[in-house]
Amino acid sequence: MRNFFSIAALAALASHAVAQTSTTCNPLTNSSCPADSALGTEHLWWFNETLDSTIWDMTDGAIDYTTEGAEFTLKTNGSSLLLKSNFYIFFGVVESWVKMAKGAGIISSVVLESDDLDEIDWEWVGYNTSEVQTDFFGKGNTTTYDRGANYYVENADTEFHNYTTYWDQDRLEWWVDGDLVRTVNYSEALTVYGRNYPQTPCQVEVGIWASGEEGESAGTIEWGGGLVDWDDAPFTMVVQKIRVHDFHTGKEYKYGNESGDWQSIEVISGNSTTVTELNKTPPETLAEKWAKLGEAAHIGIYVSAGVVGAAAIGAFAFWCIRQRRKGRLENALDDTRYNDQLAESENFQNDWKMSEWRNSGYRQVS
Repeated sequence: MRNFFSIAALAALASHAVAQTSTTCNPLTNSSCPADSALGTEHLWWFNETLDSTIWDMTDGAIDYTTEGAEFTLKTNGSSLLLKSNFYIFFGVVESWVKMAKGAGIISSVVLESDDLDEIDWEWVGYNTSEVQTDFFGKGNTTTYDRGANYYVENADTEFHNYTTYWDQDRLEWWVDGDLVRTVNYSEALTVYGRNYPQTPCQVEVGIWASGEEGESAGTIEWGGGLVDWDDAPFTMVVQKIRVHDFHTGKEYKYGNESGDWQSIEVISGNSTTVTELNKTPPETLAEKWAKLGEAAHIGIYVSAGVVGAAAIGAFAFWCIRQRRKGRLENALDDTRYNDQLAESENFQNDWKMSEWRNSGYRQVS
C-alpha cells in the first residue's frame, strides 16, 4: 500500500473541507439544537431500489436506480448530488461498495459528519482511478494539513470495492476490501494532530461534486486534477450497497454540554424512528393474501370464479346468436328493399312507354 500526501494536496484538501462541510445547528455554539435521531441498530441497504425517504434524504440533485446500484451522475457545470442519512451513529462501522466517478475535477465521496463538524472521509479524485483518499477532521478544524493519506486501489472506477470505516472512542480505522490500510488512535489525534479526533454522533453522507469549476480556489482545482471538461460528461459514481452498524442502541443522541467530547453525549433510550421504519410490516402481496385463506375459502373462490366464467361464456354465446339473427334479418330486409326498388323501376318504365305510345312518340319495332 502506498501512503503519501503532498503539502500542496493537503492544503487543497483543507480548502475543500471548508467549502463542503456544513451544519444546520452546531451544539457547541447553540445549546437549543435538537437531539440527533439514532440508528440504534445494524442494517444493510441495497441501492438498486428506491431508498426510504424517511431514512435517507436526497438533499441535492437526484440519483438513478439501476440493477447494478444507485448512479450519482454529474452532467452539467454547477451540479452536485448529496444523499444524507436521517439517522446518526455514535461510533460504529460503515461499509460501502463503490465505483468512483472518472474524470479530472470530479470528486466522489462517502463521509461521516457530525453536527459540530467532526468528519471521517473516503474520497476519490476522478483523474486518478487507482487511489482512494482518507482523511478526518475534529470540530471543522483545518488549521493543519497533515491528516490525509492515499491508498492504492486497482480499477476503482470499473470495479466495486469495499471501503470500510471502523470507529470507536479508542481508534479510527480505514479498510479496503478487507485489508486494514490505516489506523488513527484517539491519543494520537489529541497529541499529534491536536484536538481533532471525531467523537460525536455522525450522519452518513454520499455525494459527488466538481472541484474543477471556475470560482473554486486554485488549491482545490489543483487537488482535483484541474478544470472539468464537460464535453466528457456524464460523470457517474455508482453505489451498490451500504451497511451501517451503530454501536449504541437508543432513540436519540443529545449533547450534554459544549465540550464536544464523546463522554458528554447522552444516549436517550427508546426505539429510534429508523428502527420503527425498518420494522414496519410491508404490504402483503396477492400471493401472501391468498396463502392466508383457508381451504373452504379457496373452494368458494374457485366455485364463484367458475360461475362467473360460465355466465360470461353464456353471455358471449347469446351475443353471437343474436348477431347472427340480426345479420339474417338485415339481409332479408335488404332483399325486400331491392325487390321493391326493382318493381318501382319496372312500373316507371311501363308508365313512360305508355305515355310515349299515346303521344305517338314511341313506335314498337317488330
